Amino acid sequence: MHKWKIPQEFINELLVRTNIVDLISSKITLKKIGNNYQSLCPFHHEKTPSFIVNHTKQFYHCFGCKANGNAIDFLMNYEQLNFLESVEELSILNKLNIPKKYDKKFNTYNLFNKNELYLILKKICNIYIHTLLQAKSKIAYQYLIKRGIKKEMIERFSIGFCNNQSNNVIQYYHTINQTEKNHLIKLGIIIDNLNGKKYQHFRNRIIFPIRDKYGKVNGFGGRAIDSYITPKYLNSPETIIFQKRKQIYGIYELLKKNPKPKKIIIVEGYIDVIMLTQYHIKHIVAILGSTITAEQIKFLFRVTDNIIYCYDGDKSGQFASWKSLEISLPFLQDNKSIKFIFLPNGSDPDSIIQQEGTVEFQKRIDNAINFSEFLFSKLLNNLDLSSIEGKAHFSSLIISFINKIPGQIIQFYLRKKLGLTIGILEIEKMNLIINKKNKNKYIIKKIKQTPMRMLISLLIQNPKLSKLVTSKITTINLPIQGFDIFLKLVHICQKNPTYKTSQILELYRDTKIVNILRKLIIWDHMIISEKIKNVFLDLLTKIYNQMLEKKYQLLITKERKKGLNINEKKELWSITINLSKISKKLL
Repeated sequence: MHKWKIPQEFINELLVRTNIVDLISSKITLKKIGNNYQSLCPFHHEKTPSFIVNHTKQFYHCFGCKANGNAIDFLMNYEQLNFLESVEELSILNKLNIPKKYDKKFNTYNLFNKNELYLILKKICNIYIHTLLQAKSKIAYQYLIKRGIKKEMIERFSIGFCNNQSNNVIQYYHTINQTEKNHLIKLGIIIDNLNGKKYQHFRNRIIFPIRDKYGKVNGFGGRAIDSYITPKYLNSPETIIFQKRKQIYGIYELLKKNPKPKKIIIVEGYIDVIMLTQYHIKHIVAILGSTITAEQIKFLFRVTDNIIYCYDGDKSGQFASWKSLEISLPFLQDNKSIKFIFLPNGSDPDSIIQQEGTVEFQKRIDNAINFSEFLFSKLLNNLDLSSIEGKAHFSSLIISFINKIPGQIIQFYLRKKLGLTIGILEIEKMNLIINKKNKNKYIIKKIKQTPMRMLISLLIQNPKLSKLVTSKITTINLPIQGFDIFLKLVHICQKNPTYKTSQILELYRDTKIVNILRKLIIWDHMIISEKIKNVFLDLLTKIYNQMLEKKYQLLITKERKKGLNINEKKELWSITINLSKISKKLL
């Protein structure tokens, strides 16, 4: 396995090029307040904005839940990405290629391997598109036309065909090097059977490219055009760029037209997405499984505040709706909503839109059922509320669902609705029954304020202060807690005079002191900007004098016990003179 490391210089360049205000404002609404930008925190529920973004420091901080960090941290927390994925995301946004260097201790091979896979999938996608338009693929093309799909939609969604007769992908396979051949096999494009014969995984299938929000092809979905071919639908296998639980079909096409949709409608199939889009029903995407996943909900709720589920009108569709409700509840903040469209038995979005037309389907969207109505009706089914036992059973069932919801206002009204349903009209009594305490995972314990910590805090908040630290300070060698950290930070700031707070913090990622630095970065010292320099110098002088005193005491003790060599005597004499000068100033 190759071991590669992303150069620190590149990460610094990413942070320099990324304006954290622009990045965060593309996800949530920011309002300029003085020198900062403010918003409701995206990481916890709050009524009064306490989330601050500072342009100068390129740093964000929430005074409520204490979440903070730079652009990379924001993507990690908001998009639920790991460090490497966040770097990759910022690289795409800044249109930069990630460089790599060999490192024995660091493995990011998959990150760089992804780019090679994306390029290959793009070529394969083009082959499939070209194959569909060939004369030999007339049957496949006519199949799409008979399904009612217009040429415009075929082009918009880059629909293709894998024709086993033409073997265009097999021909491409024989023209590439061994590494690319291995990639095609890992990606599930080419299958190598026991006899060593190569054949196409998606042969005789209509191909639907599955793209991420940037338009990169992650994998494919194949739909058999012959009834005897099973299974009817086939997806790419799991790879480092294709995880079925994370993929959302149609998300690129949706966001390309509307980056901030007010709502998103979730359906089951590729053709459902295409047909509804063709009939001018906007904001349509599809999941790749029978029900939505937590990863898909997290992503979609970052794109929109309103999700509407519209599954097939059969038993499996009803089951999928209920499972989607259960999976969605833990992500239901007060500013989010989920609704449901229930189609007639035997119908699906594709058939119903062609049968009813745009206007009637839009009515279904407008009349979508709120999740609370669905939840109560589902749990009340076959329950007798005329008895105490029935009310108790219903209450215990629904309370377990209410407790999953993080939105406190939603919880309040669900409790009220429960009380009305079972005959307890006082909300206080219902609260006593449910009695759920919300805990905040971001709460961080306060740390004691000391002169050294305050000095470090001022420095990392104002890196240019490092110019005030002279060699007289940096050459003192004493084991004073925090002084070594301060000296390293001074060295970093002096060596890199353009560094901002966000870049300094990034250098300490995955170190033991990073959490302390995060706290020091957001300390409010209540010092006006014009006085920061003077306060910093005063603290520096105070600590320097304390160090002289400590060094003086160490030398005196040693002189009494063992005696001093000539250099130590000179040092003692120099410290005595300095302390004498300090004493005179104080007098």
